[in-house]
Amino acid sequence: MPKRFNGTGKKPNGQDAESSFYHALGHEIRREIIIIIGDNEFTTFTQIKKELGVSTGTIYHHLDTLSELVEQKADKKYYLRELGIYAYNSLKNNIESIKSPDFIHRELRSPILRKLMKVTSKRFIQFEKEDKLFTIIISLSILITGTILCGLNSFYSFLLFFIDNEQYNMDFALQILINFSFILNFLVFFILIEGISRIFYKKKENTLSFLISFPIIQFPMIFYLISHLMFKLFDLLIISIFNLLDKIFLIIFQVWSLWLLSYSLCVKKGLKIESSLIISLLFHYGTFTIILFVLV
Repeated sequence: MPKRFNGTGKKPNGQDAESSFYHALGHEIRREIIIIIGDNEFTTFTQIKKELGVSTGTIYHHLDTLSELVEQKADKKYYLRELGIYAYNSLKNNIESIKSPDFIHRELRSPILRKLMKVTSKRFIQFEKEDKLFTIIISLSILITGTILCGLNSFYSFLLFFIDNEQYNMDFALQILINFSFILNFLVFFILIEGISRIFYKKKENTLSFLISFPIIQFPMIFYLISHLMFKLFDLLIISIFNLLDKIFLIIFQVWSLWLLSYSLCVKKGLKIESSLIISLLFHYGTFTIILFVLV
């Protein structure tokens, strides 16, 4: 008969510890690892792999994320730390806030941010294993659609901005390359955000899943590209009111995208909502400043 822990473990203290705690338990595989170790008091890597049936790299990734709850001792076996014991007992007692953690909601004090949650693709940003293929299809569709719309609008994409290239004389090959700027922009955007997370916040987890869902951040910009194309097809941009409306739409959809970026940083990198918003806004204003100095 497997032994059970009698102690309650240590409840996380402080907002940072609590965020790390809930983020660590925010994935089904990590919860299963906690239960496997807790039911047996300790376990081996081989046993974890046998019971979960996932790849070696996946297990190492999740064990790294659980570093504050799980430790590997000199005998090469994995044991629960004090915080891990608390997590295990919470899971066994079916505490809903642990079993289905959604710490992001506890951090959303602002009514505006709570309303933004209504236009947030939560399922596909913090996707589980069964939604992975669907998320990949959605992300690829966004990239393909964005590329086509950039070409039709004669835009090249720069993060969450678009620059009209009709005013420049370019050869055909360069024009074709610029039409694919939406995809290139996605890769540059991701690398920059991932780099900031790693360098300034030491957050290295969930890189692959962050990459898979990252195009969803650019989903709102598809609506802007469609609206701009409609204005362009009907020659409405020469009318001041429609030109102003076009700029207003750009700002609205940029705000939506910045929110999706902030939410993604919370659920994928375990950052506090304040830190995520700071990264998003500073990054956006930095981009605007670069465009201002280069093009004006």
